[in-house]
Amino acid sequence: MYSDSEDISDTQDGRVDKVIMAVNLRNRKLGCAYYNFTTSKLYLMEDVAESPPYDMVNLLRFQVLPSIILVSSRADDTFIQALQAEDDSILIPSIVEIRPGSEFIYASAKTKLFSIRLGDKGHVSSRAEVSKQEIYLHLSSIVNVESIETVCCAGALISYISRAKITGVLSEDQQMSVSLQIFEDESHPNMHMQARAKEGLSLFGILNNTRTVLGKYLLKQWFLRPTLDLTVLDERHRTIECLLQPDNLDISGQFTTCLRHIKNIPKIIENMNGRLNVKDWQSLLQYAFYCLKICNLVQELHYSENIQIFTRIGETFIVSDLKDIGSYINDVIDFDESVKEGRIVVKPHVDEELDHMKRTYDGLDDFLFEVAREISTSIPTEFASTLNVIYFPQLGYLVTVPLKPEWRDEEDFKIDGLYYQFSTATTVYYKNDKMRELDEYLGDIHGLIVDREIEIMQKLQDRILEYVPLFLNSSAVCAELDCILSLAESARRYGYNRPIVTDENILTIEKGRHPLQELCINVFVANDTKLVGGRGILGEGDEMCKGSTDENDSYNSVMLLSGANYSGKSVYLKQIALIAYMAHIGSFVPAESATIGLIDKIFTRIQTKETVSKVQSAFMIDLQQISVALRNSTSRSLLIFDEFGKGTGSTDGAGLFCGVMEHLLKRGRDCPKVVAATHFHEIFENNLLPQSLPISLFTMEIVNDDKDEELTFLYRLIPGRSTSSWGTFCATLAGIPPHIVKRATHLSHLFSRYESIPPPFVDDRERRLYATCELVARKFLELDLEQTNTDINYFLEW
Repeated sequence: MYSDSEDISDTQDGRVDKVIMAVNLRNRKLGCAYYNFTTSKLYLMEDVAESPPYDMVNLLRFQVLPSIILVSSRADDTFIQALQAEDDSILIPSIVEIRPGSEFIYASAKTKLFSIRLGDKGHVSSRAEVSKQEIYLHLSSIVNVESIETVCCAGALISYISRAKITGVLSEDQQMSVSLQIFEDESHPNMHMQARAKEGLSLFGILNNTRTVLGKYLLKQWFLRPTLDLTVLDERHRTIECLLQPDNLDISGQFTTCLRHIKNIPKIIENMNGRLNVKDWQSLLQYAFYCLKICNLVQELHYSENIQIFTRIGETFIVSDLKDIGSYINDVIDFDESVKEGRIVVKPHVDEELDHMKRTYDGLDDFLFEVAREISTSIPTEFASTLNVIYFPQLGYLVTVPLKPEWRDEEDFKIDGLYYQFSTATTVYYKNDKMRELDEYLGDIHGLIVDREIEIMQKLQDRILEYVPLFLNSSAVCAELDCILSLAESARRYGYNRPIVTDENILTIEKGRHPLQELCINVFVANDTKLVGGRGILGEGDEMCKGSTDENDSYNSVMLLSGANYSGKSVYLKQIALIAYMAHIGSFVPAESATIGLIDKIFTRIQTKETVSKVQSAFMIDLQQISVALRNSTSRSLLIFDEFGKGTGSTDGAGLFCGVMEHLLKRGRDCPKVVAATHFHEIFENNLLPQSLPISLFTMEIVNDDKDEELTFLYRLIPGRSTSSWGTFCATLAGIPPHIVKRATHLSHLFSRYESIPPPFVDDRERRLYATCELVARKFLELDLEQTNTDINYFLEW
């Protein structure tokens, strides 16, 4: 990863990130590079293996959320179609631009990468004078130049940005809407009826308490790309734990206050190619001040030993440099006058020549009063008392007299000794030899002052640019601190606890809660979860997973959950996935305790998104989700299935459900962790999934009062299975009319006993007629027509 400071668009604080991504697929190797306008950074991926149905490409589109996707014209049609295909997880699809294949040539792409001069820690430094060999060595140290397809993508991306001179013309990205509610868009129209996206009730919404633009962007990256690095996760968890110590709560609050005053410094540094405004300079001054304050606060923290981010603050926030930056800016710029003038004003005693010009300019009023009195003695007396001498920037020195009502044209404006220039509704402006003399000797003094201040500010700007590495590195640390503080604040507010993340392939949660659902109800019932990966059907000679404890030996990889509708099964499924996910971004989790083994992927079949814009049926979409999970899951994956198979016939659905479960179990030690909810009770009653399989059966506890026909949901997970979904009772709760529910209950009992179902009768006559017809049919069926002595006439007479 490195950043490029040339030819990038201006992204204002708070706007949605703009990203351009280039992808290339050749010889089954996928390369990808993308550029983010908020951080001014170019990201490069290692080449990875890829083939249809292009799961990795779809994952990149979901995680990167590009506004524009660049692809080579030499790419396969199926690959381009996959990029152009609509994705339910993204509200607005990306724009796919097919670029000439010549832009994806490796040699020229590598040259373009080398043409970007790199400074400290991968940041661009346009002033660094380095040799080609040094550039190559530096680039090779941070970019894998052997990832040929990715380097080709980077070259095409640099060409596109340089050529287009992009200045904010890209359409804004939209956030994701996924079944776990990690992100959730809400439309908020303004007074002009323009819909603006705002984060709704989502996991990101409740965990995002960031105060800086870069902090919000970085936290979103943590959400989009959870890490499997135990060291990184442990460091984040330890840092949150430190900030939540009672002795540190006040300091955490002061950290937050400091971060509120820190703006998007990389964007301001980038804008130094032009001229900064007063607000930008104020932001730089505040940045230096509050970084110094953060340094002092770190010294006051308790239990902060060996926590990397606080160590990095001490190393990155160079106190002497920050003080120099603050002094340079504060000593030069007069912020009060700058705000009044609407431009940068330099303080007195900074430049002697500038001070002399300003003294001259400030004394102009008295000087011009004396000049006006001198001129009044040489012109007609009728104008002497109203004459005035003024100075206009760009126009110079002028004599003014009030406009008389009887003056109509230029002939009326003539005054001996003065030369007419122009007039307004109330005043006539003149020059004379004295005014021209002042123009020649004093000149446009205001313009000279502005020019001199620009020169001084350019020198100040050059001096500040010497500290670019400090700004960029320290702002990155501030963004990370902002993210950690955000997660710590949510943990304290909602009562989250630190999880234990381990390399062991287990998932143990005690009294886990759904982080969103618990905010919407008064009382939430917490539940446990115990799973171990790799506990499928083991063949002869296979051993149980090594490294597991005796306690974990009783756990299985697959948990089947049954129970009544409305009993909380879906919420339970989602909370398992969310708790595991939160642990992998470094957050505390809504559980009393949790031990979570590293999970490489989370696949869900929870929410079916139906749309008329696709030819697939709802059930086909479900099948595609299951297909992706089966193709890409490993023993470390977590699969969450909620009522898979309900979208087709009950026999086909139950068969598919059992087939998927058996397939996963037959993977043996490669069996992923699976939690599945189902209403297919026949798979238990008919032994479609034998009890000998290593499956844990659980249900949601309910209390049934047969006398009062009432059902009480306890939302508590207990071992066992349910024999009914209580669908008719739930129909009553939903307001279905009683006579419909009664009929449904009767039919349900008949179905369960495999009995014939009589039609509903309007009156007794229809009921008697039906009984007579049924009797006739039974008598006829008793006849043995193969016997020659069967008396058909007797039956007909009867």
